[in-house]
Amino acid sequence: MTNFTIPMLIGRTSRRLAKQFALEQPNRQKAEQVYFNTLAVCVVNDYLEWMGIATELSAAESWNAIARLGSDIADLPVRGLGRIECRPMRENEPNCHIPPEVWSDRIGYVVVQIQDSLKEATILGFINSIERQQFPLNQLQTIETLLTTLAELHLSGSSSNAIASSIPFVLFSQWLQGSFADSWQSFEAIFGTENLAYNFRNSPREGDGGVERAKLIDLEMQFDTQVVVLLVALTPEPDRIAVRVRLYPPDGETYLPPNLKLALLSPEGDVLQEVRSRRQDNYIQLPRFTGEPGERFSIQVALENATIVETFEI
Repeated sequence: MTNFTIPMLIGRTSRRLAKQFALEQPNRQKAEQVYFNTLAVCVVNDYLEWMGIATELSAAESWNAIARLGSDIADLPVRGLGRIECRPMRENEPNCHIPPEVWSDRIGYVVVQIQDSLKEATILGFINSIERQQFPLNQLQTIETLLTTLAELHLSGSSSNAIASSIPFVLFSQWLQGSFADSWQSFEAIFGTENLAYNFRNSPREGDGGVERAKLIDLEMQFDTQVVVLLVALTPEPDRIAVRVRLYPPDGETYLPPNLKLALLSPEGDVLQEVRSRRQDNYIQLPRFTGEPGERFSIQVALENATIVETFEI
């Protein structure tokens, strides 16, 4: 494989952009992840431009502040064809790590080794699909395989819906019509009927054609994991939708962990509202807010070094 790798220089503009994105992150671990993801995307983008292949870097999820914050993502859209995932590696790492959240909606995966100097990189190769988080480098195909794959997609006129995508978000219009993704469940499904009376004692009421759904959020921290329940309740108003958002402990637990953060984010990733849990809080909630149809916002749940972001359209 060594004879078919591609050495690349990392320009000052790419390093400056990676640093800018990294400084937006809530902790050092996340900042490092975003920094190297950004460098990998820039390297692959430079290579494809060099080969005369049009990309749409500004449309990448990895170029969106909310997506960067909530996901380990390093995608690069190729115009009219779909998205490539650009996964970084440090020098002397034996395997490449590709998180499950990017195992679908991809043309394939390009592995980029970033040198310790941060000024040079090597494109190690390409693989079409992934079924596990770690895979040995000897499974990589040459980067020419990516070029062949793109050429075949172009000739077939494929801009497959399985490849094309934007940031996934929840449509409240579908909720109001009774359509829900499997991950968004009723309180009964999450807590069971035995504990329903306790859990609904302080929950928002649905009434007036409102809708209420909950989702289990798994915060995978560096040395531990914490599950909480995110509740989103809607109430239609004339020309607007009222929204209430709460966090509950999971079934079998009484209190939320202290210093758990629940925040409302603008489409640009700015914090509009924020609350934090104290010791012995049964739940926390954001102040009730309203929005017009078509408006988007995100909800951020964070604890220690773990952050999850859910995006919604009213």
